[in-house]
Amino acid sequence: MNIDWLTPYLALIPVVLLLASTPLRLRSVQALSQRSRARSLSGVEGNSAGGIFLHPLAHLLPTTKIPQWQCHLQRAIFAWFWLCLTLAIAQPVRLGERLPDLPPERDIVLLVDVSISMTLTDYEVAGQRRSRMEVLKTLLHDFAGHLQGERLGVIVFAETPHLLVPLTRDPALVQAQLARLSPTLAGRVSAVGDALTLALKEAGKRPQRKQVFVLFTDADESIGRVEPEAAAELTAEAGIPLYTIAIGSTAASMEGDTGGLVYQPVNLALLQTLSQRTGGQTFQAGDAQAVRQALEAITRQQQNTAEQAPRYEQQPLYPWLLLAGLLPLMLWQVWQRREGV
Repeated sequence: MNIDWLTPYLALIPVVLLLASTPLRLRSVQALSQRSRARSLSGVEGNSAGGIFLHPLAHLLPTTKIPQWQCHLQRAIFAWFWLCLTLAIAQPVRLGERLPDLPPERDIVLLVDVSISMTLTDYEVAGQRRSRMEVLKTLLHDFAGHLQGERLGVIVFAETPHLLVPLTRDPALVQAQLARLSPTLAGRVSAVGDALTLALKEAGKRPQRKQVFVLFTDADESIGRVEPEAAAELTAEAGIPLYTIAIGSTAASMEGDTGGLVYQPVNLALLQTLSQRTGGQTFQAGDAQAVRQALEAITRQQQNTAEQAPRYEQQPLYPWLLLAGLLPLMLWQVWQRREGV
């Protein structure tokens, strides 16, 4: 039978208590012996049961001799109870079948561009024109719902970056916040470098966990206080891969209504430079299916290869130890009451 001990160090507590109480018990016995001798000299006898009473009328109490075998049996029962209690505190469990491994743990931070250009309708879904923001929100909603074992965080950015959702394992929270996204939520133009800087600042709070950055943007050029290339260098130094997904068309011109906006294609070369410096990859999302495939590719490439400690079913055994220790003690007490000891 394969047995494991969950808290073996706690078994030292009863041992320490027993050792700590031994000097006190010895001093008490010594003090009572001295008083007994003193009272013997004054003519007052103690009872033969081994207990020493200091009351002046103690000699009038009835005395009962306890056989030596009962004294030894009582000590053995209390020693057995103490041993069972010590083993129970260590929490022994019987190991059963091996449990399946847990899903890989990763921190995936989504950096979502919410500049005004995300209103452009250059995607076609089910024969209808859809804006970049509408398509991205739908796909990220599905993406968050399918992940298992990962923690997701969302940073939105345009002229300024903001932490929309801290890292969480609650996909419903992420989906609810993604549904609130709208263009110009954080300004009109994109500051990619500032967004990466904020993501690095948040990642620095948990340096021990494996993290992945996924940047969704349609930026042609970046404004802001930090150059995108410089932010990518800092990301590479932190050992965090950056995956970039180019949203929208890369064509020189756009067919259809632009809503009065000046159309500019995605700067694919810039996104490729950023991802290559961090060991990531760039995906061009020319249509909704391409965005979905890019997200699936990222999750496949960033699998957590760290070995996990095997987990097994556990059946606790400490209740049986407590029962084994208490049952003889209770039977002994019942027998003593019946015998009038």
